[in-house]
Amino acid sequence: MVKHVVMDLKNLDIKVSGLQMVEPPKLSFKVVVELDKKMEKGVEKDPLLQQEFHSGASEVLEQTKDTIEKKCKVFDKAFVEMTNKGASDKDMEKQLKGLNDAIKNDVKVAEKGAELAAQKAWTNLQKKKKEWSKFKIKVGVSIAGTLAGLAVSIAAMATSPFSGGAGAAFGIIGLIKSGVSLAKDIGKLAINIDQSKAILEKNLAVVEKAASNKALNAVNEVSAAVFQEFLGISQPSVKTVEDSAETMKAKYAQMIVKMHDLSKTLNKVLKQQDKLKKEFLAEVGKKLKKHPIKDKKTQLVMVNKALDAALADNYSAVQSAIDKIQIMYSDARDWANKIKDLMKRVKALTIKDPKALKVFREALKFAALATAPIDGNSIATGAKDLALGVGGAVGGYAYDKITSKALDGTVFDAA
Repeated sequence: MVKHVVMDLKNLDIKVSGLQMVEPPKLSFKVVVELDKKMEKGVEKDPLLQQEFHSGASEVLEQTKDTIEKKCKVFDKAFVEMTNKGASDKDMEKQLKGLNDAIKNDVKVAEKGAELAAQKAWTNLQKKKKEWSKFKIKVGVSIAGTLAGLAVSIAAMATSPFSGGAGAAFGIIGLIKSGVSLAKDIGKLAINIDQSKAILEKNLAVVEKAASNKALNAVNEVSAAVFQEFLGISQPSVKTVEDSAETMKAKYAQMIVKMHDLSKTLNKVLKQQDKLKKEFLAEVGKKLKKHPIKDKKTQLVMVNKALDAALADNYSAVQSAIDKIQIMYSDARDWANKIKDLMKRVKALTIKDPKALKVFREALKFAALATAPIDGNSIATGAKDLALGVGGAVGGYAYDKITSKALDGTVFDAA
């Protein structure tokens, strides 16, 4: 028997237009016909015989290529949809295996088809050349194909959950909680200061009146005057007035410090929000770079605008809180002069004749007058509103909500 090579193609490209993800396989296609030795010279001199064999093999090859091309298109569309929906690596690998299994089956069919095509060509030739009718042939077909793959790795194509900016989002929630706590403290301090101021003024009036009466020099006389004029009210002394004044000063200082802390905390929230956006968009950019979609720029613009919209209310709430704390701080600074005036009055008492005021320093005990919270206090009310406003932004910084809004309608939308 003599071997006649009908076709021998190596690493033949399967060219498919419009693919976004699939890399088609390459085919090696070989068809060999074994002929009787007596036919060797006749085959070399007969182009018709060679043409018939080659034509049959070529037809099978083109059919095989066409079948594989169609499968690549179908699977490519499926891969794109899976990627857009955040399919897992496992699902992507399963789909890719399905494509390669289908191609392997096409190769088996092609091998049998090429063999049958060669046999058919030989039968037709035998009819045309009666002298060949007594000869037989043996057809050998070998088709090898590389595996189809993806433009990038499966791990890269399968959209993993977003995490860019997650740390900043969690940090913001912590800052907001801290801000709410500070706002509440400011409100309490404002009420305490206002109450303390009212109590201090009343007690100052008592002590100042007693101290200004030159006739009240004896303990009994001073005590009698206090009891007669302020029956039923705990009796103030210079010492207790001094103590309450220092307490008020301390609370005021605390309130100012907490206002500064709150202002810095709220500004940190805005910086963290900028960090969140920067990190989130950076991750979007990385994922788009690996994504098969062609118009990556449009997708990035869409995410950017959606992210801004998702954060807009939060930004507004925090900025509004910063504006309020500035107003509150301005109001609080106005209290400074009033507190200074009270301190001058308290100091004036301490330089009086200690003998005349001994009863106030040592004998009398001070008890704060019972007063209801002053709801009209601007700082306390403002702090309450601020706490509610900033606190309401916590839910808006939930990372899953932010990402859902930012990715809505984009290639990363898993809905």
